[in-house]
Amino acid sequence: MSIRLAVSPFALAGAVLLGCARPAPRPIAYGEEACRHCHMTIADPRFAAELVTTTGKVYVFDDVGCLTAFVHRGPVPPSQVHGLWVYDYLQPDSLLDARQALYLRVDSLATPMASHLAALRAGAAADSLRARLGGTFLTWDRLPAGRHDG
Repeated sequence: MSIRLAVSPFALAGAVLLGCARPAPRPIAYGEEACRHCHMTIADPRFAAELVTTTGKVYVFDDVGCLTAFVHRGPVPPSQVHGLWVYDYLQPDSLLDARQALYLRVDSLATPMASHLAALRAGAAADSLRARLGGTFLTWDRLPAGRHDG
């Protein structure tokens, strides 16, 4: 007796599309997930970040400083990093490519791990925040390596 399996063309197409999906960031479960670097519970979306590997594995962080420390420590080789993402401080539901974002470093800004960094989209809103809080604008390649003891 032989058993024949019937597979819908739509199911097959869906499986192929899922298998071919590009690696991408995902929503963080705030108050539930721990930072991959410092292991603190991620609570404030204004400072969160993600690293996505070429295989689609997502590492989440509670502070831009934790992301930079993790990247500099090197547990994920640069060749396996698909993308680095940060949440916009002024629009925490908006993701920015970490390498394209603008960072405001303000000593008085209380961040989860004391990096004092806020990721922003360049423009008038970022300029206004800097005028109000002071601080210095930095680009990704100018960010400090972060604490490595996480």
